[in-house]
Amino acid sequence: MNEKQDRFIILKKIKYGEADLIVHAIGTDGAKSSFLAKGALKSKKRFGGGILEPLHFVSFTYKEKPESTQMKTLSEASLIEDFKDIRSDYDKLELALFILNCVSHVSLEGDQNSEFLFNLTGHSLRAVAVAIATNLRVLRLHFCLKFLYQQGVVSIENWMTPFLKANMNESAQLAEYAEIQELAEQYTDSIETLVIQYIKTADSGF
Repeated sequence: MNEKQDRFIILKKIKYGEADLIVHAIGTDGAKSSFLAKGALKSKKRFGGGILEPLHFVSFTYKEKPESTQMKTLSEASLIEDFKDIRSDYDKLELALFILNCVSHVSLEGDQNSEFLFNLTGHSLRAVAVAIATNLRVLRLHFCLKFLYQQGVVSIENWMTPFLKANMNESAQLAEYAEIQELAEQYTDSIETLVIQYIKTADSGF
């Protein structure tokens, strides 16, 4: 097996057997990967401190067989960012988990040409972490539009332009404008419904 190291955002974890975990994550190239963390529920040295939690931005050292589509074996993990400000607020956590759910449905194993999807995920989580409560609806609409646009499944209308032109880290500035808040009130629910419908049809069997 070849040993590699890379950075990932953890999308979900699943208990496997008595002490193992299966961890799904998106890498910096946008490829989705599945890892077997043997003894993760018992090993405090390699995987202590709740490091293998969804939302965490981590560095993984892992082993994989050349030209193999089998699950990778996770050797070590170190935390880069835990987005703790998200976990302390229910509304922020709900939005962050919505973002991860969207990404987990459309990201693909072996896809090394979707760096934009990794970047959207990371920038969106950072925006959620620093957002104030009154801006979360604007942020949700901002993410949904950027997500649908990147997936090529939205018919662009004039009102969407400010959201599509702005980076996710500019969402707070967008929310300062009354007209943007009004657009969020008017369109967020319907656009989120489009996202949910899309990820159901795009589910890659993750």
